[in-house]
Amino acid sequence: NFDTELVDRFFEQMPPEDQAVAAESSLESLGKLVDSVMEQGCAELGASPAKLRAVLLMLAHPGLSDPSDYDVMRRVLKLLALLREQPIAMETLVRWYAAVPRAILERMVAQVQQFLTLSILEVQGELGGAVSLNMASRVAMQNDLAGHTRNALRLLDVFWRANEQRRVTIGDWRTKWKARKMREQGELFDDEALRPLSAIQFHNDAINECEGILKLDLKEFLEMQQGGKYRFSDVEDSSRRDFGIIEFPFVLAPESKVRMLSIESTLIQRDEVRYAMIGQMLSRGRHDLNPYLVLKVKRTNLVQDALQQLAERGGAQHDYKKPLKVVFDGEEGVDEGGVRKEFFQLLIEELYNEDFGMFERIEESRAFWFNKNSLEANLQFELFGLVLGLAIYNQVILDVKFPSVVYKKLMVPPSQAGSFGLTDLLDFEPTLAKGLIKLLEQEPCGMSFEDVFGPLRFVVEYECFGCMVEAELKEGGRDILVNWDNREEYIQRYCDWIFSTSIEKQYAAFRRGFDRCIADTLFRRLFREDELELVICGSEELDFKALEKATTYQDGFVTNSEVIKWFWEVVHALSPEQKRCFLQFCTGCDRAPVGGLGRLPLVVSRAGPDSDLLPSVHTCFNHLLLPAYKTKEKLDERLHTAIQHSTGFGLM
Repeated sequence: NFDTELVDRFFEQMPPEDQAVAAESSLESLGKLVDSVMEQGCAELGASPAKLRAVLLMLAHPGLSDPSDYDVMRRVLKLLALLREQPIAMETLVRWYAAVPRAILERMVAQVQQFLTLSILEVQGELGGAVSLNMASRVAMQNDLAGHTRNALRLLDVFWRANEQRRVTIGDWRTKWKARKMREQGELFDDEALRPLSAIQFHNDAINECEGILKLDLKEFLEMQQGGKYRFSDVEDSSRRDFGIIEFPFVLAPESKVRMLSIESTLIQRDEVRYAMIGQMLSRGRHDLNPYLVLKVKRTNLVQDALQQLAERGGAQHDYKKPLKVVFDGEEGVDEGGVRKEFFQLLIEELYNEDFGMFERIEESRAFWFNKNSLEANLQFELFGLVLGLAIYNQVILDVKFPSVVYKKLMVPPSQAGSFGLTDLLDFEPTLAKGLIKLLEQEPCGMSFEDVFGPLRFVVEYECFGCMVEAELKEGGRDILVNWDNREEYIQRYCDWIFSTSIEKQYAAFRRGFDRCIADTLFRRLFREDELELVICGSEELDFKALEKATTYQDGFVTNSEVIKWFWEVVHALSPEQKRCFLQFCTGCDRAPVGGLGRLPLVVSRAGPDSDLLPSVHTCFNHLLLPAYKTKEKLDERLHTAIQHSTGFGLM
């Protein structure tokens, strides 16, 4: 019964000459109220929703967003930090903010973001600008910036969880079904009350652009783990020196998360190399103590070679944390990144091949799903999961064609792997989902379920090697008819069968392989399921203008060189498919990294004077070698020829 809009109108309708006096006076009173509540403790707030409404009133005060005096704001944030010890009160706040008008939630988030940004920039300015890792420790202690940042992020977490409740509601199959039916009838579906904020509105630029803060928080977290503490609640807040961004990763943009994961994997790989080298010295150079994970494979026997060599290392899981090096048999290429990119891509294509029978294609969503009739051993599915984990760990983008539910399953604990339903099925097999939704929407109208839909039992019928077979959805399902009363149970069990029961062995092996690489890393702590797909698959959106701005030049070429101007004119004129081929040629991958092509470090070098040589690349370093062709037409012809014949590696 708290009217946030009325609070806004109360201040807005005051005469301008009274607003400043009233705001200052009421803000001072607010500060005294906060101090009084903190002295008495937060137990009463947690026990009484009526008293908890005082927190809503505090946060609604417009004076909190005044950057000239953040003293009261810091005290309010400290109160919220104390209130986190009352979980019922915090959940109540989340529910309340999930129900406020979208504009109110948006303003609250912007208010906290402004506080974070100005606080960080102010301290950066006092310390002279850019903040290194060593400087970040000083920044953290300056005016207790780290503590105030953590408190602000705790409040932002309330808004984030409230927004997630809105996102779940708007993403629910009932909402999607309503929107789809309205669109089919030519009506506009626009439920402003349900619409969540975008994840981007929770990203904070000041934090994302401060490399020192990212590294400091990573350092503090790794040291916390080394001390045997794996939850932030295990550490006294007064002894913490971090800013809280790993505890509340929603404030980070995907590219910042990738950067932190890359730093972590580099540190782990460095440790593995060091341990292996020490082991080699102590054991007189034993082969099994190689500081690298080296795979030597034949292009004609890729899957079996990779499976055999990775399985041989299954007993020493730490081997998967070593830097990966790939050697193609009979090819001279030295793997500095480019060879393993092609290895991953070729291996994924082989495993998706219908001859293996591991996956089936779902035509409606153009995605691949685990083949419930697969005769392949669990090792093949484990290999696929391991390949995905290794690709993430080694920062390689793959062309993986899974529906979004796979990424959701990978990000939740195994105990929650069955909590998927019609909402997920709508994105996966929409026709089947529509049919099941009709079972729920239909009103009895005095008729039996069988009269309306025909006889349905708790079984699923599917094709297995040319024959139709039945699978029971529950024990004795063949003898249990679906009716008006049990139809919801039937649909949930049907979804459980599709997403879990029918592929239990295949998915368990796949998950086991995936976890071998990333189970004990920051990955699940930092990323959401939609970001997992972005990290594995990269972005399909290719902005070549951004790539042109980010490209650097060497060995005589500069931005205004005539050949470089021709080069970009030719590249921009390519078809979308040819642009993907060009990207594959230059980088070993036809997709953009997280953050877009503007974050791809492409280098173009002058490879001598005009000649008939084709352009060549060091895919390991995204480095294109381009002769200084005399005409644009020759450059166009030579570049097209190069990108059409770009398989294999050699020494240059």
